[in-house]
Amino acid sequence: MNRRRPSRSFLRVFSAFCLVFVMTLTTLAAWSALDERRGSEVEAEVLDVEHRGPRTFVTVQFSTSRGEVCEARFRVAVGANRSVTIGKRIRVHHAKSDPCARVREVGDRSGWFILLIAVVLLIAFSIMAYVAWRRPRPPLPLRYAGMP
Repeated sequence: MNRRRPSRSFLRVFSAFCLVFVMTLTTLAAWSALDERRGSEVEAEVLDVEHRGPRTFVTVQFSTSRGEVCEARFRVAVGANRSVTIGKRIRVHHAKSDPCARVREVGDRSGWFILLIAVVLLIAFSIMAYVAWRRPRPPLPLRYAGMP
């Protein structure tokens, strides 16, 4: 069965588009990780606890260092906070630029996974772009291909 190979120009356009997309994703992931690192830790009061099977979601209220009062809902990732009850206080970490929307528990390191995935995709699409854009090699002479 003979399958038709995609055209070289299609591969070049596709690889360039994917490379630009993944470079943008990597930049945004790095900015997000740095912004969270510049954030701060605060004490938050637990307002609501919701158990959905093995997952636990909590709603917390806290005040930032700038005086903003924020309320956030997130999934519990740290095992010590799975048995938290309403009215208890837990430590949360918020980002510097958007403290009310980007809240996580202290000890939750899941934010770095997106950066790791973005770097792996960047390497893979860089290799694909190199293969698509390099000059094609001339075919071997027939004497090297088993012909006299």
